[in-house]
Amino acid sequence: MTKLAKLFGTVLALVLVLAAYNVARHLVFWGSTETVSFSSGDVPIVGTFAKPDGDGPFPAVVVLLGSGPETRSGPAYRVNASNMLRHGFAILIFDKRGSGDSGGDLDTATFEDFAADAAAAVRFLASRNDIDTSRIGLLANSESGWYSAQVAADTGQVAFIINRVGPPLPWIDTVLWEVRNEYLDAGIADSDLEPLLAVSARRWRFYAAAGQNPEFAEGPERDAINAELERLRQTVPLADEVLPAKAKEYDADFYHSYAIDAVYDPARYMRQIDIPLLYVFGGVDVNIPTQDSVAFLETFKGEYRGSIDVRVYPELGHPLATWRGLFHGGYPPDYLTFVGEWAQSQIK
Repeated sequence: MTKLAKLFGTVLALVLVLAAYNVARHLVFWGSTETVSFSSGDVPIVGTFAKPDGDGPFPAVVVLLGSGPETRSGPAYRVNASNMLRHGFAILIFDKRGSGDSGGDLDTATFEDFAADAAAAVRFLASRNDIDTSRIGLLANSESGWYSAQVAADTGQVAFIINRVGPPLPWIDTVLWEVRNEYLDAGIADSDLEPLLAVSARRWRFYAAAGQNPEFAEGPERDAINAELERLRQTVPLADEVLPAKAKEYDADFYHSYAIDAVYDPARYMRQIDIPLLYVFGGVDVNIPTQDSVAFLETFKGEYRGSIDVRVYPELGHPLATWRGLFHGGYPPDYLTFVGEWAQSQIK
């Protein structure tokens, strides 16, 4: 083997060791760790609790998960939770209802259910002798950014909220942005977007209205929506690939969930609290309308009774992931330090 080959092998081995160290540093909870369970109504919730070395009582952070059947083992959640632990916080991260080891039904769960689960997690922490009950924060991720303010309003026990790519806008406004990008990815022309988005929003509002009043489910609005869907599928190129042929048949559970979620607006609960808020966004997020979200928050600062800080990483998408984060948990080099130090500054 040549000296050059040996040198290359040594460098490669060093890189692999450093990469392994990075994984361990950001994914492993360095501290006292235990599996815990608590109840949200009659639903059992299971999670992981970890705290720094020492006697406490410790400040704490509840880590809330994103959409879908997410569990506490998700790498992004563990990286963010581990970061809080390294900054001196105890952490609680739990499987969403209907996912992992937690009970309940994910398919029929609403934001109200998820907010209740998060509130139960806050109260669980507040019941522990090793936790400082006046210094419990939330770290919400994506979907949970919608209802994090409700958790604070419902419990009165939250000291601050960090929303990582969490939407401050109403559900429909946010999802329309996501669907818009899905349509563009499917090949829909920008000039054809408006009527497709309009009928999508109309369909969601129909589901919400019928969820509140089942008699509305089979009325003339369904026929009008179905007629518009058929027209667009026949006249707009590729519309038949992104639009359903008809509105979904009435199903009590499905329509009930829509009746709650489709009209959900975080601002309702933001007006009830006065704690520090931090929003972190990616500038090219296809799931969250960053520009509209930032504009809303800048305006909302005028009526909010607490402080609102906003950080935008212009070149990043929804995961906030970057190659520059190879040794920083996958995030921009300053992200974890910034978030951890911001949280620390709220509890001093």
